[in-house]
Amino acid sequence: MEIYVDLERCIFCHACEVACEREHGESRISVEAVKDRASVPVSCHHCEVAPCAIVCPTGALRQEGGEVAFDEGLCTRCGLCRLACPFGAAEADPASMVQKCDLCPDWDVPPCVLTCPTEALIFGDRDLATVEIRRRAASRIAQSYAAAVGRERA
Repeated sequence: MEIYVDLERCIFCHACEVACEREHGESRISVEAVKDRASVPVSCHHCEVAPCAIVCPTGALRQEGGEVAFDEGLCTRCGLCRLACPFGAAEADPASMVQKCDLCPDWDVPPCVLTCPTEALIFGDRDLATVEIRRRAASRIAQSYAAAVGRERA
């Protein structure tokens, strides 16, 4: 199970960040603006082959059953995970520990996903998330087409 993003729906409201902070005491997801054109929620992707876990010299980040687990007690705050993460999701600085999404194992659906007012975040396996995002895109295209046909007839 992973969290996927429908970029067409994210409105830069930061509700996911607030929900995560309420659950963990700090947000493990951040919404980033991309060239003032889009907003992108960024969190750990729990990569199948996780560069952050590969470079972690102490084993604080490691792969466990399809997820990237984090052991705070082993973290030395070296920052290699931040450099290795291709998504910019592993946040670390010398003053704090890694802030890495753990997919909220005590919840059926993570609070960030439940809180998103536009349903931009989708929690599920890759195939189901892909089907849902494609369904939404097809619906938007159909609505645009129907509106264009309606204008032509008028």
